[in-house]
Amino acid sequence: MTVYSYTARAADGQKVHGSIEAESPPAAARMIMERGASVLSIEERRVFHFPRILRLRSGITAEERIAFLQELSVLLAVGIPVHCALERLLAGEHGTSMGRVIRTLHRAVMHGMSLSQAMSMQRQVFSSVLVGMVRAGEESGALDVVLRAAASFLTEVHRTREAVRSALFYPCFLLAATLLVLALMTVFVLPIFAVLLADLHTALPLPTRLLLAVSAQMSAAPAQTILVGGTILTAVGLVLRVSSVRFLWDRFLLHLPILGDLVSFGTWQMILRILAILLHSGIRLDRAVALACTVTGNRVLERRLQHVERCLIEGHSLTQILSDEPYLPPLLRGMLAAGEEAGELEHILPQAADYCGRRAEAIGQRAAALAEPIMIVFVAGVIFFAVLSFLLPIFDAMDAMM
Repeated sequence: MTVYSYTARAADGQKVHGSIEAESPPAAARMIMERGASVLSIEERRVFHFPRILRLRSGITAEERIAFLQELSVLLAVGIPVHCALERLLAGEHGTSMGRVIRTLHRAVMHGMSLSQAMSMQRQVFSSVLVGMVRAGEESGALDVVLRAAASFLTEVHRTREAVRSALFYPCFLLAATLLVLALMTVFVLPIFAVLLADLHTALPLPTRLLLAVSAQMSAAPAQTILVGGTILTAVGLVLRVSSVRFLWDRFLLHLPILGDLVSFGTWQMILRILAILLHSGIRLDRAVALACTVTGNRVLERRLQHVERCLIEGHSLTQILSDEPYLPPLLRGMLAAGEEAGELEHILPQAADYCGRRAEAIGQRAAALAEPIMIVFVAGVIFFAVLSFLLPIFDAMDAMM
């Protein structure tokens, strides 16, 4: 969830200032109005976050989180109360990271909290969307069904991520190996080659001068070179965390060939799957859209969903809102419009999510098939550049002696 700063006018006419945590600006405004105040202004509070690589991890794997939801769902389905189910799960997870999380949940439930309230205190383990699903399950009396659906959804997401990682492993390994070999040549081979070239007393071509300059810098101050490189990478990571820059980057990704389609269909698959689960749990469509905003991972689509939420609150139909949605594939637009008109939106959403999943899988396979030859061509180009840098001065010297 995001923290928003707001200015509102209380029932007695006085201006009040404060902060509130919500999924989106409309959701924050709705919560403020429920307190009897009228919103004057609301904006996202700028909070500095460490880059993800520097954040503390929860120590809970995706498999452990999925297993916890599945096992809890089974226990609740046979009529075991939540606190007793957590106690049974705790017995099998003694001394593990997941066991400590379950113990915290159990203590909170025993002190009168609901399961969703207890899970909301474990931000590093349970996302706001998952907490929202659990809250909906508690309100609808079908917590075991919601937990089972959430486990299936997380399994699908985990499987997709693992498939992408497997497809990209070899190209990334090939790139890393090439860069390592090039760095070793630059540090250890080129200095020797530079001495030989100096004895030739011939003008060096541009590729050779570039490599020799890099080699001299890395040999003279390797620690400083590594520090500068690390600083540049860190600066790029921090810049990409700026909201406006991240928005432009995400929009750029969506317009890339192949990769843009992969990102789009993969993200819409998650969004539609979450909406299907939340609507089945009895959550209003605008509230479900607000929760889905938190899992997009793409600022452009997140902003579009926030627009959809505002329009739904204003009373517009989903068909009207999506009629000019530029980032929603036309076939999905038609499916959702037909589902809303027939009153079967809850049943159309899983089918639309399955369609996005199939398209994302097909595009991912095509991208993986193209990644290897592209990487081979890139590696060949790097090797060709290095060899050319070595051979050109020798050829020039030979021509000068003839």
